[in-house]
Amino acid sequence: MLYLNFLSPLKLFSKYAFLALFWLLLCWHMLVPEVHAGDEETTPRLLLSGEEAEQGKKAPEPPRISSVFGTQTLKVYPLPFEDQYPSGPFERLDKHLFLFISKCGDVYFVRQNEAMELVKPGKPLTKFIPGGETSDDESSSKQLVYCKELSGVKDSLLIGKTLYVAYTAWDDVSNGVRLAVSEFEVDIENSEVSFDREIYISRPAIKEPILGHQVGGKLALGENDRTLYLSIGDFSKPERVQDKTTSLGKVIRISLQQLSAEVYASGFRSPSGGLFYDKESNELWLTDHGPRGGDEINLVKRGKNYGWPIVSYGTIYERDGMSGYYGNKFNSHEGYEKPAMTFVPSIGVGPLAKYPATGRNDFWDNDLFVAGMGNTTLYRVRKEGVNLVYAEPVLSDYRIRAIQIDQNGTFYLKTDHNQLLISEQE
Repeated sequence: MLYLNFLSPLKLFSKYAFLALFWLLLCWHMLVPEVHAGDEETTPRLLLSGEEAEQGKKAPEPPRISSVFGTQTLKVYPLPFEDQYPSGPFERLDKHLFLFISKCGDVYFVRQNEAMELVKPGKPLTKFIPGGETSDDESSSKQLVYCKELSGVKDSLLIGKTLYVAYTAWDDVSNGVRLAVSEFEVDIENSEVSFDREIYISRPAIKEPILGHQVGGKLALGENDRTLYLSIGDFSKPERVQDKTTSLGKVIRISLQQLSAEVYASGFRSPSGGLFYDKESNELWLTDHGPRGGDEINLVKRGKNYGWPIVSYGTIYERDGMSGYYGNKFNSHEGYEKPAMTFVPSIGVGPLAKYPATGRNDFWDNDLFVAGMGNTTLYRVRKEGVNLVYAEPVLSDYRIRAIQIDQNGTFYLKTDHNQLLISEQE
């Protein structure tokens, strides 16, 4: 009996020792990676969390324009110069040569190779003025662009070798700011841009301190090479928009042949996002920043009034959304031309471009691509006739300042972060 009682604790100890050894081996197997033939590591070892992350690290996926009806992969090219916010426009001179204009009017010729390469240092847009009696020079140069806060270059448009630039300009006579459009000649061989003439200037000059807010300044080539369209905002003077003696809050039609201008449509707040004339359908499309809500895409028609500041689907920031503002009827466009599409809440509506029928994706034929700068999202807007049916988000996390789409359906997207995104052939 004593012998049996002595063995019982040993049996109990052996049982629990076996279980402990089993659990130890199981935990060791879970912690140590299995080794196979061909692995660089031949000795099992514990991996630290940082090493695990490094071994499992993958190259970041390239951004894509991703729609239910197709995708395009984008390559991101950092630009070889620095621009300020809000950044300026760009033009394609040929397949691999670009012209960029900074917010403050510096011109850069950039060539696309494996990276974007600066052809020569940037030079400001200037014009020559006659020298004074005491000057030894026959002429002197004057910088054109009034660049302060949000003021500066607003848009450009290239027709052949002629470049049109819309920008804020200081009027010494009136002691105020206007929106001007000037014509320049582009010398591609020598990478030079030279001033030719000023073709339009807005009225009146705004004498109060201006931050460049709600200026507009978008350009579009019209029904022929002799017609330009220009959008002008309310310069933060909404009470002047419905005044027919001003150009504030208007779309202006400019004849390049006669150098004459007429008010084409009115009632806009801040049409500083995008302006596009579709020659195939003879339609003029415009984006307009609403106040708090009420961002718009408008089909602009001759002689029509789009209502600002009397009507808006948004409201102003200083009110609770119910009170009047210059007679404003919030959440309504009653009595005025309605937008083709409205965004509530605001997306910070920006540039727009049409996807061509000759592009690679038949499902996108004639659709509009519109950038939301506020929510850093690109939308494909389904277009059927003159109706805009829906807005599909297709790219996020990029604040897109300018959009161009060529006849092959290649996208060129310029961001406010000194990047050019180009879609790749697939």
